[in-house]
Amino acid sequence: MNQPNALEYRIPIVDALNGFVQRIGHIMAWANVLLIGIILVQVVLRYGFNNGLVYLEELIWHIYAVGFMFGLSFAITNDSHIRVDIIHMNLSRENQHRWEIFGILVLLLPFIMVIFFHSVEWVYYSYEIGESSANPTGLPYRWIVKSVIPLSFALLFIAAIARLIREITLLLHLAKEPEEPYPGRVSMLRHLFRVQELTVKDDTNTTHHEEK
Repeated sequence: MNQPNALEYRIPIVDALNGFVQRIGHIMAWANVLLIGIILVQVVLRYGFNNGLVYLEELIWHIYAVGFMFGLSFAITNDSHIRVDIIHMNLSRENQHRWEIFGILVLLLPFIMVIFFHSVEWVYYSYEIGESSANPTGLPYRWIVKSVIPLSFALLFIAAIARLIREITLLLHLAKEPEEPYPGRVSMLRHLFRVQELTVKDDTNTTHHEEK
């Protein structure tokens, strides 16, 4: 049985920005594997040998922070972050894009900038005083884990800019936007305001490319 054509938009600059963020996200996701391994070692030491190590306990917190912080930008690129869509889902497409743009410009980007610049100061101060764990047997060089904050927020800034470009471009090309809830992707540079459409026929696995 033939499947209906699926219409999807592609935007080169957004694909490039999201691809960069996602590649780093995939690398940082391995921190979760390392985290599970350290947790298992700590559990065995604590309950099997009654000798849990403080620096392993702190390392668990640090690695968890790495996975969580870098996961924020990855979630933005995939639109998989938790949202409150009770009002948003009932708006017209035009108003949805407008609210997305408003939220990014007025809420998300200012928040990112404030946290980024303050966190750079935290990292520098931590490095200057040689900050380490308050526990004598804890981890030294606390500035290393604190540097995760500005690095992850810089990546979050890139993801937010990509999302902003997408929302603005889709708003400008609203009349051509598909009704299916596919993630829109926006093109900048020479084709900034020209939407590229991909029509995919599922039964023949052939792809037709159009540019409007």
